[in-house]
Amino acid sequence: MNRKDFIKRCSALGLGALAFPVLAVSCKEEPEFIQSLNVNFSGKVLIIGAGAAGLAAAHLLNQNGIDFEIIEAAPVYGGRIKEIAGFADFPIDLGGEWIHTDPSILGTLLNDPSTNSAVEIIKYRPKTVSAIKDGALKRRNFFSNFYSEYKFKNTTWYSFFNDFIVPGIRSRMVLNSPVENIDYSGNTIQVRNTDGQIFEGDKLILTVPTTILQDGFISFTPPLPQDKIATWNDVNMPDGLKVFIEFSERFYPDISLDNGIAASDDDGEKVFYDAAFNKDSGRNILGLFTVGDQASVYTNLPNNQAIIDQVMNELDSLFEGKASQHYVKHVIQNWSAEPYIGGSYTHNMDDSMQSTLLRPVESKLYFAGEAYADDWATVHGAGLSGMAAAEEIITGG
Repeated sequence: MNRKDFIKRCSALGLGALAFPVLAVSCKEEPEFIQSLNVNFSGKVLIIGAGAAGLAAAHLLNQNGIDFEIIEAAPVYGGRIKEIAGFADFPIDLGGEWIHTDPSILGTLLNDPSTNSAVEIIKYRPKTVSAIKDGALKRRNFFSNFYSEYKFKNTTWYSFFNDFIVPGIRSRMVLNSPVENIDYSGNTIQVRNTDGQIFEGDKLILTVPTTILQDGFISFTPPLPQDKIATWNDVNMPDGLKVFIEFSERFYPDISLDNGIAASDDDGEKVFYDAAFNKDSGRNILGLFTVGDQASVYTNLPNNQAIIDQVMNELDSLFEGKASQHYVKHVIQNWSAEPYIGGSYTHNMDDSMQSTLLRPVESKLYFAGEAYADDWATVHGAGLSGMAAAEEIITGG
């Protein structure tokens, strides 16, 4: 059972419950490798956004000899995958971190099964588990019997894309280029950025976060179908925050789940966890991962200093002042304040909404990203959706 399902189950049952029923772990059938495709397209593809979906789409286009160009608003690629090196003795995922499925998905994303052995993966199964209830910790170690998934050991999701995909496509990536209009009224698609630069292509894959579309940063000529616009506006991508703190001593369990979590996806989650778990690290790094209403408690604060003060006050209350006593340093990633992102990931998605969002427009505009994936709200889901859009264009499907 992965972290999202585990927390949702704990929420529904109540973290303070004394009984925890046996829960079956569902196994999804993993996508087959695409490998060689029947190429029925010879034009140019424009990809808007260089996150996991855009990078994976470009990789598959490149493998099949299709001309493409990636247009990214930010000065860096990666989207909601991001790492910081040098903070600890292992790189830290400031964005997507867990592998919420079988690690063989890495080979699938590269369309190359031989790469699976090139990345060292660890099984993430916390041994010491606590619930935060009424401002105090309640030990719930037996919960560890129901939670197991995977993480990178000495790398990150960002490093995975950076090492295996970016080298082959970097020369066709334009950064610092926010798109303001997509004109698909003619025989070719014209994309205009905020500097007035025009990019032309025959097909387009749009991979930007739903918040960017909801806020109207990109206009379309002609306007998109109303059902697609209405569905976009119904998607919830709430606040998201990650904090990592180094301490001189370890005083915390492997994972602590906040009892304020509700069963609804809309309410999000809040987890303190040992970020160095099974990393063979000599450092004590505690992570805070929170999305939804619980993240808004922090993201609504005026600045990062107020955020770390709030977090440290909570930890001191839980651990009898040990947080302040052993504090060394911290780093904050406020995804809600991140330009061109503006939140965490998709919530409240259903099949009907996804079907509407995925539908291409005039066989010219295609859509990809974590919101469009079967496994929505995941990095691998975003990557697979990018590959699916690229495959549809390549095969004329």
